[in-house]
Amino acid sequence: MAQSASAPALSRQTAPPVPQAPQASQAGLGRFVGLLGAVFLVVFLAAFPHVVTSQYYIHLLIVIAIYAILILGLDIVVGYTGQVSLGHAGLFGIGAYAAAVLFLKLKLGLWFGLLAGIGVTAGFGLLLAIPALRVSGPYLAMVTLAFGTIIQIFINEMTDLTNGPLGITLPPARVLDFSLIGMQAPWGAAGRKLEFYYLVCACLLLTILVVNRVVRSPFGRAFEALRDSPIACDCMGVSVYRYKVYAFVISAALAGLAGALFAWSERYVAPNSYGFELTVLFLLAVTMGGRKSRSGPLIGAAIIVMMPNILADIGLVRIMAGIIAAVAVIVVGLAFLRRRDDRMTLLIPGALCLAFFPATLAMDSVTDFRLTVFGLMILFVVYYLPEGIVGFLREKLPFLRPAHTGATQELAASGDALIRQGGRSGADPLLTVERALMQFGGLKALNEVDLAIRPGTIHGLIGPNGSGKSTMMNVLTGIYKPTAGSVTLAAGTDAAKRLDGRTPSEIALSGVARTFQNVQLFREMTALENVLVGLHHSFQGTLFDAILGTPRRRREEREARARAMAILDFVGLGALAQIEARNLPYGKQRLLEIGRALALDPVLLLLDEPAAGLTAPDIAELTLIIRKIRDAGITVILIEHHMDVVMGLCDRVSVLDFGHKIAEGGAREVQSDPKVIEAYLGSPVADAAE
Repeated sequence: MAQSASAPALSRQTAPPVPQAPQASQAGLGRFVGLLGAVFLVVFLAAFPHVVTSQYYIHLLIVIAIYAILILGLDIVVGYTGQVSLGHAGLFGIGAYAAAVLFLKLKLGLWFGLLAGIGVTAGFGLLLAIPALRVSGPYLAMVTLAFGTIIQIFINEMTDLTNGPLGITLPPARVLDFSLIGMQAPWGAAGRKLEFYYLVCACLLLTILVVNRVVRSPFGRAFEALRDSPIACDCMGVSVYRYKVYAFVISAALAGLAGALFAWSERYVAPNSYGFELTVLFLLAVTMGGRKSRSGPLIGAAIIVMMPNILADIGLVRIMAGIIAAVAVIVVGLAFLRRRDDRMTLLIPGALCLAFFPATLAMDSVTDFRLTVFGLMILFVVYYLPEGIVGFLREKLPFLRPAHTGATQELAASGDALIRQGGRSGADPLLTVERALMQFGGLKALNEVDLAIRPGTIHGLIGPNGSGKSTMMNVLTGIYKPTAGSVTLAAGTDAAKRLDGRTPSEIALSGVARTFQNVQLFREMTALENVLVGLHHSFQGTLFDAILGTPRRRREEREARARAMAILDFVGLGALAQIEARNLPYGKQRLLEIGRALALDPVLLLLDEPAAGLTAPDIAELTLIIRKIRDAGITVILIEHHMDVVMGLCDRVSVLDFGHKIAEGGAREVQSDPKVIEAYLGSPVADAAE
């Protein structure tokens, strides 16, 4: 039987060169830059009020720090999980009002206000996340925007609780009350004015530390995985919905902390302070500063705090517009002189920058057009700086790129790559599919198909395109819930377990792993981190373990990395552990996907056309790996169009055609079956009639 004509032409091409892993010196430099940046931030915050004594600028830096706390949390939702939230202004307002109402009603001060801001806002974040995160994309944006509007109306109307449109006035914040113990503040009256400033700075530094630890933990890897491929994330046993909720609650808690600090900083809260304009500013800060970084939110916060002050001064706006226009002319001119490939794409932003200068000369004030300016800035950044300012700098200056976690460590494999799986002994099936029906409207993609997969075998599932093979894969892994029929897994000594009706993450944790017809890797994560997502089930630590960096957290991470390296060595990718998945050649991506699936310690591995698009050497390597997997006791279901691979590997083969099972048996037996030949090559009677 001939190989399918649909196999990509890539299989006949020479494999591209394999990228090199980052040198230890480069990774060490990245870590050194990060450490140097942290030291600089601490020194800058500590020295600023002693160098710049103006209370106006000190207050401005306080507001920047408060906004940065919120934006660091927002980056978890927008940057790491890829969700768009327009409700963080509402969460910011809840935190502010939680602190203010606590003082208004109970006369409880700053510290109780901070705790209330965090707790109450986290609760509202959970309340919003449970329904909102069942949708995505523009629908999620609309739901969160509606939430922010409702909160503003609620605050305005609940006059008994919030004092309505009049707002709430707070006294000066008292951080440390030495009078309670009959003492004077040891740093004197001048130092007391800076107590709140240093409290905000401490909260900012603590937030950076917490966010850094969370995003470098299994929780952070789960957040990134669900952004890149929610389907693959679920099939790795990581519940997409649950981790979206985790991310949203963490982000909401930080928004509440920022809100409470803001209330005591401004000493006044009112409903109109937390409207749509603030939402736009927060989104602008995340996109312009740069996602997935700690410096990006700091830069973004500084921009959105300074921008309204700049726009209020028309003279300064005109000077800046002139500078921007001159820079635009130089950049576009050089692009055309050097015949750069992107010179035509630079014309539109160049023209807009040039037109902004005469527009400012014709206006007496830009204040009324603030939202327009902010909106244009967002569009500009999204289109021309998709990774923000920090991402742009990292692209141009490689030493600024962060070292991947563990990149400078000497990673070594430890333990067995595969846990031997026996499944059920004897001839009893490991997986049983009975009368599976999968119907889409009037189309029956699967029509009462029966399968019995014996343990310790490689079971082929073949058929022409559109025969229902991938549909069967999706039914077995919970992506599709079958219209009728049952799927039962009998693994080990446990009682048989029904899989139909379970979620993909539940099925994955039951011992069923898979790869995909179209590679579904977590593209911005390294090969090592991809496998670590597969090992997510082995982590028992909680979110507090991640935040506190407990010994259990460090031990689990160390053991998981050693096991992940063993798996990468098993599939021949040990030398590429620190390469991002998107930079791997296609054949290596296929092997990485198999390695990630093996990290689940499956009893049953489903391979969906793993040889598609591979070169002959890659196919030979893949065949060897699949045999080693089978020899480890892991049962394999293989969908494949390369019939030489099927004939060489499979102990038993089932053939589908238009959703029906038309043949089953040994590989050679099936290959000579007239129904199979007809399904692949057409009806001999019809051919003769032509």
